[in-house]
Amino acid sequence: MKVIHSHDNSGNSEHKKPIEMLKDGQLLSLSQSYPAGLILQKPYYAEYIGPGSAIGGMFDLQCVTIHPLGNAELSVLETLDERQDAFQKRMENIEQMQQICEKDLPIERAVAVLEMLSQHFHLDEIQMIPNDILAKLVGVLPSTMAAAWQQLSNLSHKRNEVPQPSSQEPIYASHEVAFA
Repeated sequence: MKVIHSHDNSGNSEHKKPIEMLKDGQLLSLSQSYPAGLILQKPYYAEYIGPGSAIGGMFDLQCVTIHPLGNAELSVLETLDERQDAFQKRMENIEQMQQICEKDLPIERAVAVLEMLSQHFHLDEIQMIPNDILAKLVGVLPSTMAAAWQQLSNLSHKRNEVPQPSSQEPIYASHEVAFA
């Protein structure tokens, strides 16, 4: 993960790791240039940060670890417009996770977060994130996340075995996800 500084007069953040910058309250943004995301692990939960979203400031002081997805590049926010746009993106990420967390059954939440992540990232990359971190995104147990992976795998195998109908539009079950 790379931090881009358009101009830094302090000379201090040049050698800091992104986690140190977050703990110091530095306000950054995840670049929109690349398909990337971050999962920020906090003491009791985790948050997904999508492209263009604000990261750091007073919101992420208690970040324990950062798990990048894709080619994550952080940049320093300098103007008021940049900050407002980044905060708006962060709120959209929070609202998206809130919609997933409103599902009643834990397995539904676990499958939904995996489906959401798989729309943006390769499954191999998502699988590198430990189940306990993914589980903290939607308030489920790591064993539930493992079951969700199995459910997605089973659905993928079933889809590959069943011949597609002749119409242009494929028919999917409610929890299926298209894999790249």
